[in-house]
Amino acid sequence: MNKCIFIFLTLAAMLHAQADSTESKPSRVSLPSYIQHMEYGAATLGAIGGLYLFADEAYYQDKRVPFHWARHYDGSLDWFDNAFRGIDKFGHMFSAGLFADNFYFLALHLGYSKQAASAMAFGSAVTILGAMEIWDAHFEHWGFSPGDFLANLIGAAFSVARHHYPILQGLNYKVSYDFLAAQTANHSVHDYENMEFWLTFNPAKLFTGEQPGWLRYLNLALGFGVNSRTKREPELYVALDYNLEAFPVHTKWLRWLLHNINRYHFPAPAIRISPDYIAYGIFF
Repeated sequence: MNKCIFIFLTLAAMLHAQADSTESKPSRVSLPSYIQHMEYGAATLGAIGGLYLFADEAYYQDKRVPFHWARHYDGSLDWFDNAFRGIDKFGHMFSAGLFADNFYFLALHLGYSKQAASAMAFGSAVTILGAMEIWDAHFEHWGFSPGDFLANLIGAAFSVARHHYPILQGLNYKVSYDFLAAQTANHSVHDYENMEFWLTFNPAKLFTGEQPGWLRYLNLALGFGVNSRTKREPELYVALDYNLEAFPVHTKWLRWLLHNINRYHFPAPAIRISPDYIAYGIFF
């Protein structure tokens, strides 16, 4: 997962750099539309190329076969409860949301309206990861998964909706990875035992009056993971989380950087509430 995070943040940096390189121009809206389209298209192709180079190593090393659907051992379609207890679907939501988030900011920088940027971001993220699902369908041990595709839709929609609905702006969707633990899979993106996915909420959004200054820097987080590769029992956590975007910064680059780093849940005190109770002073 560490390599996965690096790849996605690198792609995010490519998207931002494409837009930020012309930030000094007085008005991006004044550019001809075909230039906007070309720049957006170039960044999209760059994201596709980077994702393919990563995915080819992680997934596509087995036998090519005709198009087929991903199914469980009993023959049913792969929607959620697979061998990884559905945690891979949480990963799809995270990946789609990260793509949509950065495509949205790129489109805004290039001068598109907020509505157009939302549509373009959602469409780009779903199309790129949907094409990956079609590519999956031509390899023996994978297949087109309707559950993965649905997770892509949810992740991209949630990411875009956060920019439009104030009620969602106190929420965030994050990932964590225990970089100190031994890797348990042949590729880091499959190392589900060492990663968790978190839905975070900022309590400051509950207050309508004067808010304590420190409260905006802390979130509450609900996490989901699995334990050992043999049992693969679902695990639920409640933890503290840090809201890095609350720190005051004065440049667009630093705001973008904090926004993307804030998609990672850093080590914090936590309680495991399922399958049994364990309190952690610091949980990775």
